[in-house]
Amino acid sequence: MQDIQATTQEYDNGKNSGKYSIRSMALPKISIAKQLPYLSGVDEVSMPKRYNRQYYKIQQPTKEKDLINDKEVFGSLTSNNEELYEDRKPKDLIGEDAYRSYYHTFKNIKRILEQNQFENIQSMHRLSLKIDSVQTNLIQRSERLRILPCKMGLIKLKGDRNSLSIQNQKFGDKYVEVLSEGLRTLPAIQDFNFNHNRIKEQGAAQLMPLISKQARRIEFQTNLIGEKGLDSILKILPLQQCKIQILNLEDNNLGDQLIIELCKAINKNLSVETLNIAKNKITNNAHQSLKQLIESNDTLMELYLRWNSIKGSGGAEIFKALQINKTIKVLDFSYNLLGCGNVIAPALKDFITENKVIQHLDLSANSFTQSDCEIISEALKYNHSIYGFHFRGNFGFVDSKGFLIIDSIMKNFNSTHIEQRIRGVMPHPKPYDHAQRFEKVRDVCWICDNWQMATFEWIPNQSGACADEPIFIHFDYEGYDPIFLGKPVEHGHFRTHRMIPTGDIEYFYTANSIQVASQSVPIKQHIEKFRTKVSIADQVVNVLIDETNIESYSKSKPVIEDWYPNYDVLPRTQDPIYIPAKRKKQKRIWTYPISIWAPKYKFDTEELLRKCFERDCLLKSKKNRIRFKEMLWQAYKPMRETYRFYASVNPTGDVFSMSVNPTSDFVNQCQLIDQKQLKLADVDLKFIATCSASSVDYKGNYRNPERSLVRYQMMEFLVRVSDDKYIRFNPQINIVQATKMMLEQCMPHMSQFDSHKWRAERYFVEQCDDVCKKYKWVFDYVYMRNSSRKVKPGQAPFMCLDELKDICNKANLYDENFVERDVNLAFNLSTLTQIDELESDRLFQMQWIEFMEAVARIADKYSPIALGKKEEKEWTYELRYQQPLFYKLEAFMVHLINNLVDEETKKNWKQPTISMFDEVEEDEYY
Repeated sequence: MQDIQATTQEYDNGKNSGKYSIRSMALPKISIAKQLPYLSGVDEVSMPKRYNRQYYKIQQPTKEKDLINDKEVFGSLTSNNEELYEDRKPKDLIGEDAYRSYYHTFKNIKRILEQNQFENIQSMHRLSLKIDSVQTNLIQRSERLRILPCKMGLIKLKGDRNSLSIQNQKFGDKYVEVLSEGLRTLPAIQDFNFNHNRIKEQGAAQLMPLISKQARRIEFQTNLIGEKGLDSILKILPLQQCKIQILNLEDNNLGDQLIIELCKAINKNLSVETLNIAKNKITNNAHQSLKQLIESNDTLMELYLRWNSIKGSGGAEIFKALQINKTIKVLDFSYNLLGCGNVIAPALKDFITENKVIQHLDLSANSFTQSDCEIISEALKYNHSIYGFHFRGNFGFVDSKGFLIIDSIMKNFNSTHIEQRIRGVMPHPKPYDHAQRFEKVRDVCWICDNWQMATFEWIPNQSGACADEPIFIHFDYEGYDPIFLGKPVEHGHFRTHRMIPTGDIEYFYTANSIQVASQSVPIKQHIEKFRTKVSIADQVVNVLIDETNIESYSKSKPVIEDWYPNYDVLPRTQDPIYIPAKRKKQKRIWTYPISIWAPKYKFDTEELLRKCFERDCLLKSKKNRIRFKEMLWQAYKPMRETYRFYASVNPTGDVFSMSVNPTSDFVNQCQLIDQKQLKLADVDLKFIATCSASSVDYKGNYRNPERSLVRYQMMEFLVRVSDDKYIRFNPQINIVQATKMMLEQCMPHMSQFDSHKWRAERYFVEQCDDVCKKYKWVFDYVYMRNSSRKVKPGQAPFMCLDELKDICNKANLYDENFVERDVNLAFNLSTLTQIDELESDRLFQMQWIEFMEAVARIADKYSPIALGKKEEKEWTYELRYQQPLFYKLEAFMVHLINNLVDEETKKNWKQPTISMFDEVEEDEYY
């Protein structure tokens, strides 16, 4: 029996109801034999014929059952949401779910298209066809064009729902057709970025009509949109409903004619704020249209004309229009030919001096002549509204304050690896911004480099001792050039407000021609010291940088925000100029706090000496302990000074210590040996006993030699000698009494060795201070080149004893009056007191302030003849030694310059013929 294929559908027209059969391909075949079980087994021969009444009786229940089955099948199809409404579910366009939805659609695209087709058939009688989803449209169009499917920026992991950004993808026109299909269902997108996508005229003609009406931002850089692509924009721009605010058509080879049409359209526009038509082969033929655009448009704020061929005559007309423009705040005119024809300078001068609206200006690489650059530089001095100025590729550079500094060398732009272009007033820092700065920065733009405002203040008696002007500040990014802080403000403070780069800023001050670091801000000690030349009041001074202040400035607010500056510092504000005032020399009052030594030298205070005494006094017996310690404390200072002298006679390597011979000399000079109660052999035994007893506790410590006495053993040695001299022959005397008798006998000799007396009377005086300040660069030069022999990696530089001896040897100082022992003594007496000499090497490491004193001690012992006095008399060593120290120190510094300083360093130095203290002033003022 043949299978019968049929579907049924009820239809009620409101008047009568009936049952009709409709042919369809959607339902399976229904077999009568299978649907009528009571006919099973009946063959075709026994079946009644069609026109037989019995046939109709059999057929009637079959039709009724088929009708019921058809209703069930149709109901299951219409109620199956998964099959019919897969493309009707809400689908995200942003996030991971959007990606999963896209790939699900890609895998099931055939089934989804069949579902959509069926749904549209069902919706035809309602005259409302369903629109496919974005995912379906993108994939379907890609398959029709036989290209790989792509999300085209419409489906993304993150971003704004109202923006589309597919820059640098090189999609081309075929993919633009796919994108156009997706955009038809997304009318809400307002920001479009199609930069660098190989979009040509045909593709742009498809895109522009879809986006131009609702777009706020259109970025079409580095494409070839042509006349057809530009046509939709030209039509929408003059309309009042145009919403375009940013229009970027850079590098589209539009040419003069299309630019002229674009300018005409924007003349009547009320929405465009940013126009980028850079790199479009614009010549002087379009300058009149550009001029009319600038004169007539009142909304344009940013205009980019870089990389075109506008020459001087056309540029002059444009700048005349810009001179009176009140809206344009950012202008990029770089890489044009404004310098051609030598006619641009007057117009540029008038524009820069008269326009008070422009905030960011780029005139780089315009073939300006040097005279043009000088005119621009002079005009900029009177402009305080341009916060960012670019002038690379011309004569000159922009300094840290915004001034255009002219030099005779034009910068070759081919040597620049990183190009910096302006982007409105947003920060655009250089990638090498945080490198260490030792030279003056050039080509500075406050806006692009995101400079910040900072206040630097010198507070007398808090930052340092100096309270009188002049006080200068030196920044690393300024090449350590001096900046005068000006007159003191309230409370005698010196203050300056400056724009500075972000990152770590290192600086120092000079007060009274002395380099100092402020004590009120963090200080950085330089492991590798370096020397720099600074010019202060027409004097070139070599400064050794050993410590600087350091502060870190992170990126914060931009310089310009919402077209208003965030900081009070105006560009091209001149620093105050220091003009030395005339003062009477005889009224100058010198005090130690203003000296060169005050910032770094540390005196031996009672607190420091008490700590040293507690470290050295190792009393084991508790009997009369307090009384014994107090007696030793009273004699501790002269005892320590005596030890320093004798320890310098014959040191053990770098360790200053008293060996047997200096110890015997000390005992003899104190007249302790009387050959009865105390003999030299007894002293040697006590020396050995002291060394042996102490070496047990510090065995292996090279700072405590086995056969020499160090500082803490000096006290023990005297106690042992007093016991042997007084108690051995008179047991009634206790150790306290014996030690007291010993100290009383030694005190006249020990009181001679007061190293500070020499400082107070001969060294810490005004004249020596003048010499040290004048020749500070010599101290820096010699110390810097002789402070590395024993310095370990990562350790701060210091001078060892051998290096000081080498200096004396190179300077040819050794003779019958000056020997190596004098160098040892100068080194040891100049080092600052250390509390613990057994656990630190600081005692062997001479710092810069100590080196200065050591040089003075060597000069005092060497005793050169004062400058200009050699012919006065026959100078014996005794007469030379009787000279004041400042005369000898001045002559000694000249001797060091002649013997140790290289020719390049001293080429600007003039050999003095007379001492600075013997010069006759022509005027009592200076």
